[in-house]
Amino acid sequence: MRFLCLLFLLFLYGFAAAPAAHGQYVMEEEDHVHNFTFPTSDIYNTLNWTKKDVLSGREYELYKLLDSGLVIIHEYVMMDCRPCITAGKGLEQIVNSLRRLHPGRIRYFQTVYEDETTAATLKKWVRENKFTPDAVFTKGAAEVKFYGGMGMPTILVLGGGSRHKGYYKRLGYSPRENGVIIKAARRALSLSVNKFARSR
Repeated sequence: MRFLCLLFLLFLYGFAAAPAAHGQYVMEEEDHVHNFTFPTSDIYNTLNWTKKDVLSGREYELYKLLDSGLVIIHEYVMMDCRPCITAGKGLEQIVNSLRRLHPGRIRYFQTVYEDETTAATLKKWVRENKFTPDAVFTKGAAEVKFYGGMGMPTILVLGGGSRHKGYYKRLGYSPRENGVIIKAARRALSLSVNKFARSR
């Protein structure tokens, strides 16, 4: 009997102490500070450059183009790279379809991924593969290094107006990526405000 009484008293003590323990060790929702960890943003910083187009001789500066509200689909290519040719054909289809919907807003550039290829060799490559980019550049080694390496090809979607951001980056190409590239270009278009128009 004494043993049963002792058990009963222990039970009562535990029941009474439970709220205190709860208050001591459990943080209520209204007192809780959330500390969620978000995934890394798919928007990335870009590298400015100033170069002459080997086809026209015209000089371009990347950030001035982005400041004007343009979106650039940029392919870094290798001369003896069959996948780069395949990618170029696919990207030109994407660019042409986007231009019909967004006239004057899209540019397509190709740059050789290293610093050794001559302008004459690059022009011959463009001509033989019947590409029609807006501009073609040599000396792309610093850019390729900045964006993570050569992927046969390396493809970027750049825009964001004066924010100078990238919205797609891939080392390599698959036609299955076309929809992703189009989506990234549309996103870049929506965020690429002409800084001069915005200041009015």
